[in-house]
Amino acid sequence: MRLARPEILHPQLQFRYTILTSRLPGAAVFAKSAQQPSFENNPVKLEYGNSNFKVKGKTNWNDISMTCYQFEGITVPMFWEYLQQHQITKTATDFRARTYKHNLQIVSLNPMGFPVGTWKLRGAFYNSLSFGDMGWAEESITEVNVTISYDYAEFDLLPF
Repeated sequence: MRLARPEILHPQLQFRYTILTSRLPGAAVFAKSAQQPSFENNPVKLEYGNSNFKVKGKTNWNDISMTCYQFEGITVPMFWEYLQQHQITKTATDFRARTYKHNLQIVSLNPMGFPVGTWKLRGAFYNSLSFGDMGWAEESITEVNVTISYDYAEFDLLPF
């Protein structure tokens, strides 16, 4: 049995993570926040005699939200380039899933910055993007809000 000693076990902190994806190189630089994967099993009720029993239904992986800082010349152009790889806005042309689906990783880090666990989102794509608000009354950083859909997630102790 492993003892919980503070010098070897550290609680996972929300700010120790990085995002990796082949579609947005450098995403770790501008990811302000990101949800971890979640799912629902949608139980099915079965009747048997005078009783009801519940069994696991189909697993539904919930979309995750990510908030990105908007840096000059990085964030919006990168998202726009990604969108144009599978959807040409001027001609209303959309391409097949293999063009826009990819694998996205949310890597948890220890206090020294080394990976301690990785969520691998398979078949991920950017479901919705909001390029943020503008206003003369604010001096805060503009943020891009992203909703990511994916087919399923896997957890691995190794980063890649």
